[in-house]
Amino acid sequence: MGSPLANTEDAVRFMKSVGFALRYNSTPSLPLASMYQAAGEARKAIELTNALLSGGVVVESNVIADRLVLIHRDIVPAVYALRLRLRRKASVNALRVLELIRSEGHATSGEVRRFLGVAGQKRPDPGDVALGELQRDLLIDRGPSSVPRNGIPYLSPEGFPYRVFDKAHPDLVRRAAKIKSDDAVAMVIETFVRPASSVTPRKLSSMLRLLFSDVEMNTAMDKLGNLGTKRNFVL
Repeated sequence: MGSPLANTEDAVRFMKSVGFALRYNSTPSLPLASMYQAAGEARKAIELTNALLSGGVVVESNVIADRLVLIHRDIVPAVYALRLRLRRKASVNALRVLELIRSEGHATSGEVRRFLGVAGQKRPDPGDVALGELQRDLLIDRGPSSVPRNGIPYLSPEGFPYRVFDKAHPDLVRRAAKIKSDDAVAMVIETFVRPASSVTPRKLSSMLRLLFSDVEMNTAMDKLGNLGTKRNFVL
Protein backbone atom coordinates (compact mmCIF):
# COMPACT_ATOMS: atom_id res chain seq x y z
CA MET A 1 0.00 0.00 0.00
CA GLY A 2 1.22 3.57 -0.77
CA SER A 3 1.06 6.67 1.39
CA PRO A 4 -2.25 7.49 3.11
CA LEU A 5 -4.64 9.74 1.22
CA ALA A 6 -3.77 13.34 2.06
CA ASN A 7 -6.67 15.30 0.57
CA THR A 8 -9.81 15.15 -1.54
CA GLU A 9 -7.82 15.09 -4.78
CA ASP A 10 -6.01 11.98 -3.58
CA ALA A 11 -9.34 10.40 -2.65
CA VAL A 12 -10.80 11.16 -6.08
CA ARG A 13 -7.83 9.51 -7.79
CA PHE A 14 -8.03 6.54 -5.43
CA MET A 15 -11.72 5.90 -6.16
CA LYS A 16 -11.14 6.35 -9.89
CA SER A 17 -8.44 3.68 -9.75
CA VAL A 18 -10.31 1.09 -7.67
CA GLY A 19 -13.94 1.65 -8.72
CA PHE A 20 -15.31 -0.02 -5.57
CA ALA A 21 -14.14 0.54 -1.99
CA LEU A 22 -15.54 -0.47 1.37
CA ARG A 23 -16.72 2.60 3.24
CA TYR A 24 -15.32 1.31 6.53
CA ASN A 25 -12.85 -1.43 7.44
CA SER A 26 -11.68 -4.17 5.10
CA THR A 27 -11.80 -7.88 5.94
CA PRO A 28 -9.66 -10.79 4.75
CA SER A 29 -12.69 -12.40 3.09
CA LEU A 30 -13.49 -9.42 0.86
CA PRO A 31 -11.01 -8.57 -1.92
CA LEU A 32 -11.97 -4.90 -1.92
CA ALA A 33 -10.14 -1.68 -1.23
CA SER A 34 -11.12 0.22 1.92
CA MET A 35 -11.43 3.95 2.58
CA TYR A 36 -10.33 3.44 6.18
CA GLN A 37 -7.20 1.63 5.04
CA ALA A 38 -6.48 4.10 2.22
CA ALA A 39 -6.88 7.14 4.48
CA GLY A 40 -4.94 5.62 7.34
CA GLU A 41 -7.37 6.57 10.11
CA ALA A 42 -11.11 6.79 10.66
CA ARG A 43 -11.63 10.55 10.97
CA LYS A 44 -9.80 11.36 7.75
CA ALA A 45 -11.58 8.51 5.94
CA ILE A 46 -14.99 9.86 6.96
CA GLU A 47 -14.06 13.44 6.04
CA LEU A 48 -12.83 12.34 2.62
CA THR A 49 -15.87 10.12 2.08
CA ASN A 50 -18.17 13.05 2.83
CA ALA A 51 -16.26 15.18 0.33
CA LEU A 52 -16.60 12.48 -2.34
CA LEU A 53 -20.32 12.08 -1.66
CA SER A 54 -20.86 15.84 -1.68
CA GLY A 55 -19.04 16.20 -4.99
CA GLY A 56 -20.97 13.35 -6.62
CA VAL A 57 -17.77 11.36 -7.17
CA VAL A 58 -19.14 8.26 -5.45
CA VAL A 59 -22.45 6.68 -4.46
CA GLU A 60 -22.88 4.53 -1.37
CA SER A 61 -24.77 1.22 -1.55
CA ASN A 62 -24.86 -2.18 0.13
CA VAL A 63 -25.51 -4.00 -3.15
CA ILE A 64 -21.98 -5.49 -3.09
CA ALA A 65 -21.60 -8.37 -0.60
CA ASP A 66 -24.23 -6.70 1.61
CA ARG A 67 -21.56 -4.26 2.87
CA LEU A 68 -21.55 -0.48 2.59
CA VAL A 69 -19.45 0.16 -0.48
CA LEU A 70 -18.49 3.39 -2.24
CA ILE A 71 -18.94 3.08 -6.01
CA HIS A 72 -17.24 5.51 -8.38
CA ARG A 73 -19.71 7.41 -10.53
CA ASP A 74 -18.22 5.98 -13.75
CA ILE A 75 -19.40 2.48 -12.81
CA VAL A 76 -22.66 3.43 -11.03
CA PRO A 77 -24.80 3.39 -14.22
CA ALA A 78 -23.75 -0.22 -14.94
CA VAL A 79 -24.46 -1.28 -11.36
CA TYR A 80 -27.81 0.51 -11.39
CA ALA A 81 -28.86 -1.02 -14.70
CA LEU A 82 -28.03 -4.52 -13.49
CA ARG A 83 -29.78 -4.17 -10.14
CA LEU A 84 -32.87 -2.67 -11.76
CA ARG A 85 -33.49 -5.93 -13.65
CA LEU A 86 -33.46 -8.03 -10.47
CA ARG A 87 -35.47 -5.90 -8.08
CA ARG A 88 -38.38 -7.61 -6.40
CA LYS A 89 -41.45 -5.92 -5.00
CA ALA A 90 -40.45 -3.89 -1.99
CA SER A 91 -41.77 -4.73 1.46
CA VAL A 92 -44.53 -2.67 3.05
CA ASN A 93 -42.15 -0.93 5.43
CA ALA A 94 -39.68 -0.18 2.64
CA LEU A 95 -42.42 1.37 0.52
CA ARG A 96 -43.58 3.49 3.47
CA VAL A 97 -40.04 4.67 4.13
CA LEU A 98 -39.44 5.42 0.46
CA GLU A 99 -42.57 7.57 0.37
CA LEU A 100 -41.43 9.40 3.53
CA ILE A 101 -38.04 10.18 2.00
CA ARG A 102 -39.62 11.17 -1.30
CA SER A 103 -42.11 13.54 0.34
CA GLU A 104 -39.63 15.09 2.78
CA GLY A 105 -36.67 15.22 0.40
CA HIS A 106 -34.47 13.30 2.84
CA ALA A 107 -34.65 11.49 6.18
CA THR A 108 -32.22 10.18 8.76
CA SER A 109 -32.40 6.70 10.25
CA GLY A 110 -33.71 8.22 13.48
CA GLU A 111 -36.53 9.93 11.63
CA VAL A 112 -37.34 6.67 9.87
CA ARG A 113 -37.54 4.82 13.21
CA ARG A 114 -39.88 7.41 14.67
CA PHE A 115 -42.01 7.33 11.52
CA LEU A 116 -42.35 3.54 11.76
CA GLY A 117 -42.88 3.67 15.52
CA VAL A 118 -39.90 1.44 16.28
CA ALA A 119 -37.58 3.88 18.08
CA GLY A 120 -35.84 2.17 20.98
CA GLN A 121 -36.20 -1.35 19.64
CA LYS A 122 -33.20 -3.68 19.47
CA ARG A 123 -31.03 -3.07 16.43
CA PRO A 124 -31.25 -3.94 13.65
CA ASP A 125 -34.85 -2.79 13.89
CA PRO A 126 -37.53 -2.59 11.17
CA GLY A 127 -36.22 0.85 10.19
CA ASP A 128 -32.73 -0.53 9.61
CA VAL A 129 -34.16 -3.41 7.59
CA ALA A 130 -36.26 -1.10 5.41
CA LEU A 131 -33.38 1.29 4.74
CA GLY A 132 -31.06 -1.62 3.94
CA GLU A 133 -33.57 -3.04 1.49
CA LEU A 134 -34.01 0.30 -0.28
CA GLN A 135 -30.29 0.97 -0.46
CA ARG A 136 -29.60 -2.53 -1.82
CA ASP A 137 -32.06 -1.85 -4.63
CA LEU A 138 -30.52 1.60 -5.29
CA LEU A 139 -33.85 3.22 -4.57
CA ILE A 140 -32.14 5.43 -1.98
CA ASP A 141 -28.60 6.32 -0.99
CA ARG A 142 -26.92 8.18 1.86
CA GLY A 143 -25.60 11.66 1.31
CA PRO A 144 -22.77 13.52 3.08
CA SER A 145 -22.97 14.66 6.67
CA SER A 146 -20.83 16.65 9.06
CA VAL A 147 -18.02 15.17 11.13
CA PRO A 148 -17.99 16.26 14.81
CA ARG A 149 -14.80 17.99 15.97
CA ASN A 150 -14.59 15.80 19.06
CA GLY A 151 -15.75 12.31 19.89
CA ILE A 152 -16.64 9.49 17.52
CA PRO A 153 -16.23 10.80 13.94
CA TYR A 154 -19.04 8.76 12.38
CA LEU A 155 -21.67 9.97 14.88
CA SER A 156 -22.81 13.06 13.01
CA PRO A 157 -25.01 15.39 15.12
CA GLU A 158 -27.68 15.62 12.44
CA GLY A 159 -27.38 12.04 11.19
CA PHE A 160 -26.78 10.76 7.68
CA PRO A 161 -29.41 11.94 5.16
CA TYR A 162 -30.98 9.27 2.99
CA ARG A 163 -32.17 10.56 -0.41
CA VAL A 164 -34.23 9.10 -3.25
CA PHE A 165 -31.65 7.78 -5.67
CA ASP A 166 -33.16 8.90 -8.96
CA LYS A 167 -33.70 12.41 -7.59
CA ALA A 168 -30.15 12.68 -6.26
CA HIS A 169 -28.49 11.18 -9.36
CA PRO A 170 -30.73 11.78 -12.42
CA ASP A 171 -27.73 11.89 -14.77
CA LEU A 172 -26.52 8.46 -13.66
CA VAL A 173 -30.01 6.98 -14.03
CA ARG A 174 -30.25 8.36 -17.57
CA ARG A 175 -26.88 6.84 -18.44
CA ALA A 176 -27.97 3.50 -16.98
CA ALA A 177 -30.90 3.33 -19.38
CA LYS A 178 -28.50 3.30 -22.34
CA ILE A 179 -26.30 0.41 -21.18
CA LYS A 180 -26.84 -3.12 -22.49
CA SER A 181 -26.87 -5.81 -19.79
CA ASP A 182 -23.93 -7.80 -21.17
CA ASP A 183 -21.83 -4.66 -21.44
CA ALA A 184 -22.77 -3.69 -17.88
CA VAL A 185 -21.78 -7.13 -16.54
CA ALA A 186 -18.40 -6.96 -18.27
CA MET A 187 -17.83 -3.41 -17.05
CA VAL A 188 -18.55 -4.31 -13.42
CA ILE A 189 -16.37 -7.42 -13.48
CA GLU A 190 -13.45 -5.70 -15.17
CA THR A 191 -13.61 -2.79 -12.71
CA PHE A 192 -13.88 -5.16 -9.78
CA VAL A 193 -10.89 -7.33 -10.65
CA ARG A 194 -8.63 -4.59 -12.01
CA PRO A 195 -7.11 -3.57 -8.64
CA ALA A 196 -7.40 -7.03 -7.07
CA SER A 197 -4.35 -9.25 -6.67
CA SER A 198 -6.57 -12.25 -7.37
CA VAL A 199 -10.22 -13.25 -7.14
CA THR A 200 -11.94 -16.56 -7.82
CA PRO A 201 -15.11 -16.81 -9.89
CA ARG A 202 -16.81 -18.32 -6.83
CA LYS A 203 -15.95 -15.28 -4.71
CA LEU A 204 -16.96 -12.95 -7.50
CA SER A 205 -20.30 -14.70 -7.86
CA SER A 206 -20.94 -14.50 -4.13
CA MET A 207 -20.15 -10.80 -3.86
CA LEU A 208 -22.00 -9.72 -6.99
CA ARG A 209 -24.97 -12.09 -6.82
CA LEU A 210 -27.46 -9.18 -6.66
CA LEU A 211 -26.31 -7.93 -10.06
CA PHE A 212 -26.08 -10.90 -12.41
CA SER A 213 -26.25 -14.67 -12.78
CA ASP A 214 -23.36 -17.12 -12.96
CA VAL A 215 -24.11 -17.68 -16.64
CA GLU A 216 -23.78 -13.95 -17.33
CA MET A 217 -20.61 -13.81 -15.23
CA ASN A 218 -18.98 -16.70 -17.10
CA THR A 219 -19.90 -15.20 -20.47
CA ALA A 220 -18.37 -11.88 -19.47
CA MET A 221 -15.24 -13.58 -18.12
CA ASP A 222 -14.76 -15.39 -21.40
CA LYS A 223 -15.18 -12.11 -23.28
CA LEU A 224 -12.69 -10.35 -21.04
CA GLY A 225 -10.29 -13.26 -21.42
CA ASN A 226 -10.45 -12.97 -25.19
CA LEU A 227 -9.70 -9.26 -24.87
CA GLY A 228 -6.71 -9.98 -22.64
CA THR A 229 -8.16 -8.33 -19.54
CA LYS A 230 -8.87 -11.44 -17.47
CA ARG A 231 -5.51 -11.29 -15.73
CA ASN A 232 -6.68 -11.30 -12.10
CA PHE A 233 -9.02 -14.30 -12.19
CA VAL A 234 -7.90 -17.41 -10.36
CA LEU A 235 -9.54 -20.42 -12.00
